[in-house]
Amino acid sequence: MGKIIYWVSYYLINLYLKVVHKFEVKGKDNVPKYGPLIVVSNHVSYLDPPIVGAAVKRQLHFMAKTELFEKKWFGYILKKMGTFPVKRGVPDKSAIRNSLNILNNDQTLCMFPEGTRIKSGELGEAKPGVTLIALMSKSPILPVSIKHSDDKNKSLQVAIGKPFLLDEYYDKKLNRDQKDEVGQLIMVKIGKELKTLN
Repeated sequence: MGKIIYWVSYYLINLYLKVVHKFEVKGKDNVPKYGPLIVVSNHVSYLDPPIVGAAVKRQLHFMAKTELFEKKWFGYILKKMGTFPVKRGVPDKSAIRNSLNILNNDQTLCMFPEGTRIKSGELGEAKPGVTLIALMSKSPILPVSIKHSDDKNKSLQVAIGKPFLLDEYYDKKLNRDQKDEVGQLIMVKIGKELKTLN
């Protein structure tokens, strides 16, 4: 049932974005068809989760703040679509465990490393959670960039880069600076794709 809801939503959102926002996606062929995958994206708007979901043709599992699950009917739909709650501002072992389970089952996890919307359009810093999950799972990371525009004549653009690994950091006891370095590397990959958009 959850998969049906997800894929019906996928095609409806794609249709809406193409008709209303002239939706364009570059790099669709960079998305691996199988295996564990962490999709990472910049975060500007509330619309970003469905935008990334429409751009990447795999069922994505998202973290969402616990407040969104307070309304039972909405929380039910979110869970059916593979979304799970995360407590913001504190380490959430349950969310980390859910993330690793998704990846261990060769599924796709989508994360916004900045942890919140950066309305200026500039890239922020990656939060520790994305670094922790990337290093623990050793999953390929797929950088995605979204470019919004207030100009109705311009299209809503998404760029998908090539997946990458963090091989040189795996199975090592990293200090804080090295963990920050991993987060910066992830944001650099997202930024590189952002520069390809007009």
